[in-house]
Amino acid sequence: MTDKFDFETPNFQPSYSPINFEIPKTIRKKRSIKDYIFAGLVGGLIGAILMSIFFMAYFGVNFNNFKNDINSTLNSFNLNNSTATEPITKTVILNSGNSSFVTDVAQKVGPAVVGIKNKGTAYNWWTDEEQEITIGEGSGVIISKDGYVVTNNHVVSGAKSVTVILSGEKEVPATIIGTDALSDIALLKIDSKYVKAVAPLGDSSKVKVGEFVVAIGNPLGQEFAGTVTFGVVSAVNRKLDMGNGIQIPLIQTDAAINPGNSGGALVNSSGEVIGINTAKISQTGVEGMGFAIPINYVKPIINDLMKYKKVLRPTIGISVMEYYDRSGNVMGMYISKVYPGTGAAKAGLKEGDIILQIDGKKVTTFSDIQSILSNHKIGDVITIKILRDGQTKDFKVTLGTPVDTTTND
Repeated sequence: MTDKFDFETPNFQPSYSPINFEIPKTIRKKRSIKDYIFAGLVGGLIGAILMSIFFMAYFGVNFNNFKNDINSTLNSFNLNNSTATEPITKTVILNSGNSSFVTDVAQKVGPAVVGIKNKGTAYNWWTDEEQEITIGEGSGVIISKDGYVVTNNHVVSGAKSVTVILSGEKEVPATIIGTDALSDIALLKIDSKYVKAVAPLGDSSKVKVGEFVVAIGNPLGQEFAGTVTFGVVSAVNRKLDMGNGIQIPLIQTDAAINPGNSGGALVNSSGEVIGINTAKISQTGVEGMGFAIPINYVKPIINDLMKYKKVLRPTIGISVMEYYDRSGNVMGMYISKVYPGTGAAKAGLKEGDIILQIDGKKVTTFSDIQSILSNHKIGDVITIKILRDGQTKDFKVTLGTPVDTTTND
């Protein structure tokens, strides 16, 4: 089953295969003869007590004295220590006093979560001129005192201009520093004079299934700005295809994430941002399946966007196309060009080679290559298994910086 994700379209309903659930029958534990005898004695005693109470009420017997005698008799049975009783349920208190850690997290991180308006233009036939309109709204997180704001790429995609709405509802202009569609991350910047709070970034590698998390953002737009939802981490490293060929390792949570939450913060109980909320599964009958991009995945992307206005992903230095066998099945990726000076050229790869595997993983699409490289950085060495002249051979290739494919060399 291929899950589809709802970024900004609440009514999007993809098809899915129905899941049938079976209600398990109650499992009954066999009772011993001893248990039945014990139960009979207790039942008889209770019946005698009830009849006694009836007669005492009728004949005016002192009930208080009788109650003390009954309590003494019941205590002699030591019912509290009986193996036939149900286990004691303990209540775990998550808060202290009149507030919980959710309150503390909301107060600490909430002011650093902002609204984002994606603005474009539309032609007004009445005035015969173009006017600025808001074409989309989302959330963002202020991550530095100098005004950097991280959000999702799909929140600002196609924008002619962007504004940021601070927690006090003040709307200020923002500059798009850089965007990255593959990771769905964008970096904006506002004037540092508007920064009143900064969200601390945590370590998403330490996130565990079952720990409590808080999602903060603006579901359905600015009308519900600063909405706080609470839940747990349902899964970590959930690799799902976001629709661009790259499988991003996501944090899954049941904290409510709705359209407009995109770009907001997923925060741990210490008040640290551990993820950027990005998507939810939206289909009939599905609830509590939201996803956030782990902050450790986001950090290097932010650094690249700050320095280069784009993300410098590692490359092999080749152009490829799918290679089919006689039955019409894809058996690998055909190398149509090797770029001079790249890791591929230095390793000895040639045009006409067929890539079968990279790092031991079968490769049949360009997306397969992208997915593998997304787990590497520039300078890493990968192993590529090549089919050449009917024989296979492994090559060690050092990944390099992006290649200018517009050259004719």
